[in-house]
Amino acid sequence: MKVGKFYRNREERCISGGAGCGVVYLSGCDMHCAYCLVYGISQRTEGTPYTPHQLAELLLSLQQRGVSHISLANVEPCANEVIEAIALARKMGLTVPLCNNFNGYAPVTLTERLLPYFQAYIMDFKYADDALGQRLSAVSAYPARALANLALLSARCGPNRYDAAGLLQSGVLLRHLILPGQWQNTEDTLRLLAQNNPCGYPLSLLPDFVPEGDTAAVLPPPYTVPPDRLRGFTDLAHSLGLSLL
Repeated sequence: MKVGKFYRNREERCISGGAGCGVVYLSGCDMHCAYCLVYGISQRTEGTPYTPHQLAELLLSLQQRGVSHISLANVEPCANEVIEAIALARKMGLTVPLCNNFNGYAPVTLTERLLPYFQAYIMDFKYADDALGQRLSAVSAYPARALANLALLSARCGPNRYDAAGLLQSGVLLRHLILPGQWQNTEDTLRLLAQNNPCGYPLSLLPDFVPEGDTAAVLPPPYTVPPDRLRGFTDLAHSLGLSLL
């Protein structure tokens, strides 16, 4: 197991109370997104080797910095070590909610296995278009996998639960990165989510695309989302009954 990087950050308000949210990127990924924001960590497995005990100590050190939640990304490739680390950290005094920040593509059996160790999930829903997922992330059947994971989380987590300060205690946050020029994918994703989100999980629409990794090989510039296009997506989401963060 390797840790690519860790830091304290401002994420969505419901997971950034106190001094922000602790973020830990583990190395490796079960997708191969050409535009990944942490391409070196996810695709080239850059990072520092950690034992489960060292990861447990890292989680505790983030808690000591006052974070309200800790988000772990890319858990799936090293699930066994992460499970061991979380169990150790809880015994050592970790109390903050842990969020599994995942891309939506994990096998449902693995998502189910990880459920007891995480209080919340930050789930990407990248593609409604299977062919686009193959071209940009080298994966097949992405929409079907993501919908299966969303169905499992809806059934097992239920509606989101917040404390008196509005901080998420259990449940799911959805995220969708708007890919420049791939406007139909975002429209179709919004419609899919509206039809398959029985617990009403809130959605973050992310317009700040950064052309990392091998973006130029698969997506032509410009790499911006025009304001009128973003307003159109926001209006569509609201008209479909989606709750936006």
